[in-house]
Amino acid sequence: MSKINSAESIRGLACMAVVLSHLSLTFAPFLHNYEKLESSGNSLIDLLYHSPFGFLFSGTGAVFVFFVLSGYVLSYAILSKNDIPLKIKSMSLKRYPRLAIPAGISCLIAFFILSIPVDTSNILGNWMQKYGTSDATIFDALYEGFFGSFLFGYINTNWVLWTMQIELIGSFLLFALLYVYHFNKRLFVPIALIAPLPFILISPTFMLGMFAFIFGAFFYLYGRKISTPISITFLLIGLYFAGIHSTSNSYTLFTSILGTKTYVLLNFLAGIFIVYSVLMNETLSKILDKKALVKLGSLSFSIYLLHIPLIYIIAVPSFNFIFELSQSYLIAAVLASCLLVIVTFILSHFYTKYFDQLSINIANKIERTISNKSKETKKALS
Repeated sequence: MSKINSAESIRGLACMAVVLSHLSLTFAPFLHNYEKLESSGNSLIDLLYHSPFGFLFSGTGAVFVFFVLSGYVLSYAILSKNDIPLKIKSMSLKRYPRLAIPAGISCLIAFFILSIPVDTSNILGNWMQKYGTSDATIFDALYEGFFGSFLFGYINTNWVLWTMQIELIGSFLLFALLYVYHFNKRLFVPIALIAPLPFILISPTFMLGMFAFIFGAFFYLYGRKISTPISITFLLIGLYFAGIHSTSNSYTLFTSILGTKTYVLLNFLAGIFIVYSVLMNETLSKILDKKALVKLGSLSFSIYLLHIPLIYIIAVPSFNFIFELSQSYLIAAVLASCLLVIVTFILSHFYTKYFDQLSINIANKIERTISNKSKETKKALS
């Protein structure tokens, strides 16, 4: 099971990259430079932005890692069973409640947090300033968390839920393709490579998210072990791609060729290279198969769902307090970020225990019900 443990560890580390991404958007927005400024005015931040180390705070690259891992893990969960059609049926029915229950509750928590006024005037990131001025109602929170984010990509109270639509639809697309694989393996690959293409009508990111699920399945079905030197090379390539920022000097070659498509394409490739490099190599898998990292992975969904409202209610007020005392923006930002990470870990433990686990229990109950009904039907027919 080291492969699956290492997959869990990758998920946890990717989740931390998402948290760092949103902290940097809050306190050091030039590290993403969506405004296309020439300089942040700080030489160290400029140096980091133009370096190839942006993977440390690459939220988009981490999201594509999530999608590839979902394709891999869901394929494992289905194809390792004897009755594959029954497993696909049960997985299809339990997938939505498994995702929607934690997501919906996180939106309710975000709604109540946003009702508390917080002074965001001292931080540089207008991203968090806009979040603090959200006029979402409790209806918006319920709708977003349980339906809107999954069906229509609607996000208002918890902005990370933009990924839920891709996660749910990608899962269902994968289930359908694995059904094809079960009955006709020759048709599987060509259909799998064609099926995501229509999703470009929604957006290139959406289409590539579908392809990320497909590649995760390909890794499970057709992946071959690679040597440690090759896996390290792939990992470094993936991390480099994940650090893409369109105006960074480290990516001039790619932006000159790919133009506006550079950002999403390299992040997509980053997910593929990073996941393959670890899961297809025993050495890297064993390095990541550590209790602490696996535990981080088990908390990752809760961390992902909670961290934005916690940045608003924990990190920003802490920053204001420390900044008033120290008169140092850097010290205040670093200490507030560290506090945010600690509090998020603690609260995510309880969120996982009481809410994420609730969704798992309900999903498993659905699966057991379907399995029992199938056994009863088979007995009646025999």
